[in-house]
Amino acid sequence: MTGQFAYAALSRLRRRLQRALDNRKSRAELGACPASELHRIAQDVGLSDTDLQSLDCSHPGPSELMPQRLEQLGLDPAYVKYARTATYRDLERVCASCKAWRRCARDLAHGNVEAGMGSYCLNAPTIDALIVDRPGAPTG
Repeated sequence: MTGQFAYAALSRLRRRLQRALDNRKSRAELGACPASELHRIAQDVGLSDTDLQSLDCSHPGPSELMPQRLEQLGLDPAYVKYARTATYRDLERVCASCKAWRRCARDLAHGNVEAGMGSYCLNAPTIDALIVDRPGAPTG
């Protein structure tokens, strides 16, 4: 049992370090961009230049938790990313700014996806709209 615990702890540490390295690399790439290119990138993702530069996500929310939440709610994250690209980017951006990611991770691990939808998930209104608009959704 101790070996499994150590392996799990090391895996979590490795993922955290990888996110930190990826974040640092992204910041360096943005820092190397000319101002005009930075402005274009910011416009493409719907942010101001300042917001783009200050975007810092050192948690697994946008890459792991948000797609998992969509999946547990019956939405295909890959389909949403393809069919509603701007909406998906907005979901990622909002998720990256979330401070309740640990609670989200716990709830999702326990299969309690609805807990966040009514209380702390900043993406709840957008996800609710996606659920209502999905093909085959019941009309009322």
